[in-house]
Amino acid sequence: MRTRIPVLLLVLTLAACEPHQPEEVPPPPVAPETPAPDATAPTPAPTPADPTTAPAAPAQPAPNAPSPTDPSAQPKPTAALAPAVTSMALARPSAKMSVAVDLRYQFEGAVVEGQPATLHLAAISRVDGTNLNVEVQPAAGLEISRGRLSAQKVDAAGVYRQELSVIRRAAAPGTLRVLVTMDMPEGTAFGYFTIPLDAGQLQDGNTAQKLESVKQR
Repeated sequence: MRTRIPVLLLVLTLAACEPHQPEEVPPPPVAPETPAPDATAPTPAPTPADPTTAPAAPAQPAPNAPSPTDPSAQPKPTAALAPAVTSMALARPSAKMSVAVDLRYQFEGAVVEGQPATLHLAAISRVDGTNLNVEVQPAAGLEISRGRLSAQKVDAAGVYRQELSVIRRAAAPGTLRVLVTMDMPEGTAFGYFTIPLDAGQLQDGNTAQKLESVKQR
């Protein structure tokens, strides 16, 4: 019995002294292979874009809108704003006049010193002609807006209008002188007309014409 015990202790001692073998680590699992795309499978349709995020199309011009390169249209005078020819007074022609044109005028209110007044002119030719020009002559004490009435082709009984701004100062004369020229078949003709500034106080052109006739007597 005593002999077995030392032997058993020796076996246990040797067993304890043997190096422990490391446990085997299992290999990592093999990833499944990605299957190749099937050439026969249909291609999925693209996802439609969100209409709220899609860029807006450029605005199209209206069908009757002018081209951006076209020049803007020039404003045309409104016939409703011009006084009727029959309500306008006749300007007094000079004694030496060869042009076959009647000149009518009308002020919008009185011609007050230092205040602009609108003057309407209407030239009415009695014959056909060309190159009609109507120009108010400058005078000391009068400020008249620049510009002249002109027409290349003139028809008989045609009405050709002009609107001017007149400012009267203290040293201004009492009348305006207007030069009218026109080419007629027999040659170039001209004539001077006189317009009284005080006529702006008369709203009725016929009354102004009668007063002019009384002054001439």
